[in-house]
Amino acid sequence: MSQVLLVTTNYWPEPTGISVYTTDLAESLKAVGNSVTVLTSLPHYPWWRIPAEYSHMVEGKSEQSGVFIIRAKHLIPPKMNALIRIRFESSLWWNLRRISKEFKTGDFDAIVACVPTVAAGIVGKRIAKKLRIPFGLIVQDLSGAGAKQSGLRGGALISKIAHFVEGRALHAANGLVVVSPAMRDVVVGLGVEKSRISQILNYSARSIVAIEKADARRRFSWPADDFIVIHTGNMGAKQDLENVVKSADFLGSNSQIKIYLVGHGNQESTLKTLCKGKSNISVLPAVSDADYSALLSAADLLLVNERSTQLEMSLPSKLTSYLYSQRAVIAAVPRGGATWKFLDGVAELVEAGDPIALARAIEELSQEPEKLADLAKRGRVFADANLDSEVGRKKYLNWVAELVQSK
Repeated sequence: MSQVLLVTTNYWPEPTGISVYTTDLAESLKAVGNSVTVLTSLPHYPWWRIPAEYSHMVEGKSEQSGVFIIRAKHLIPPKMNALIRIRFESSLWWNLRRISKEFKTGDFDAIVACVPTVAAGIVGKRIAKKLRIPFGLIVQDLSGAGAKQSGLRGGALISKIAHFVEGRALHAANGLVVVSPAMRDVVVGLGVEKSRISQILNYSARSIVAIEKADARRRFSWPADDFIVIHTGNMGAKQDLENVVKSADFLGSNSQIKIYLVGHGNQESTLKTLCKGKSNISVLPAVSDADYSALLSAADLLLVNERSTQLEMSLPSKLTSYLYSQRAVIAAVPRGGATWKFLDGVAELVEAGDPIALARAIEELSQEPEKLADLAKRGRVFADANLDSEVGRKKYLNWVAELVQSK
C-alpha cells in the first residue's frame, strides 16, 4: 500500500473540532494497510494551553493506533488578536517546517494537509514540492474568511495576509476536499478549478448512542424535571456565546429551563464571569468521549450559536454528533449562511445575535414536546442519509488513493 504524510495542527488527543476528523482519517488509512505519518502540533485545542494530563506530549516521535506521530513545539497563546494570531501561525510554520527538513525522497507517496491553520497548508505544500509527490488539501475552514467574520480584533489584517498565503496552497494542490457547498463556492471564487475540488461532508466520526434521558441525567446529577439546553465544544469568538448568556436573562424568572455551556476555549473565563449569579446558565468542563453520548442524551435541546457575521465558514463539527443523538437541535445562526442552509428543515432556526428571539424560541419549544420529538426524528433521518461514517470514510480513502495514483 501507500505511504502517506498528514500535516495538521489538530490531532489526537484533542477532543473536539478538526482533530476528530484528522485522527479518524489517519486511523482509517492505516486500517486498510497504508503506512501513515502525522506531522502535528502539541495538544492545545480547545483549551489554548496544554492540559496537565498531556504535559508529557512534548516535541518528538510517538505512535498511536499504528500511526506514527511527529510533534513540533510552538507558541500557544491564551488570547487572540491580530498580532498574536500572526505570531501563532508563524510559530507553527517555523517549527513544522524545521521538523519536516528530515524528510527525504522515498519517505512518502503523497502529502495531505488540513487547513484552516495556514501553516499546515504551506508546510504541506513545501514538503510535496521538495519530494516531488502529489499534494492534497482538506479545507475544513479558511483562516482568511474566518478572521474577517469572527469578530477578532484586527481580523481584517489577518484576513488579507491569510488570503494571500492560503491562495498559494489552494492553487498548488493536486486535489482538494471541501466540507460544505458554501466552502466549495468560496474556493472556486478564489480561482481554483472545479475539476480539482471534491466535496465530502463531515461525517459522524464519533459513535453516538442515545440512552434514556433519566439515566443520562442521573450520571450528571441533574434534576429530571428541568428543561435542559446544552451547547458543546469550543468557546471562541466565532461561537459568540455571550449571545446565549444574554438570552438567559430573557427567560422567565420561574422557568425550569437550564442552559449548560460545556467545553473549553479562549472565551471560557469571560463566559464564567458573565454567568456568575445566574441560576439558569452555567459553564461546565468538557466531558470524556465515554460520557459524550450521555451528555447529549441528558438534553432536551441541543444548541448551536454563531456570530452574526459567520456567513461562509465551515459547518460546526458538533452537528454530526447532535443530529445522531435523537435530540432536537436549535441553531442561532446567520440567515442564509452555511449552517442555516445545512439545518433548514431539520432544526429550529433563529437569527444570530438576537438573544430575545433565542430565549423566546427555547421557551416555546419547552412547551411543545411533540415538536421536539419531530425535530429529533428529522435530525436522525437526515444524519442517516447524509452523515454515515462508513460512506464518509470510503470517500476519503478513494480520494487519497486517487491522489497517490496521480504521482
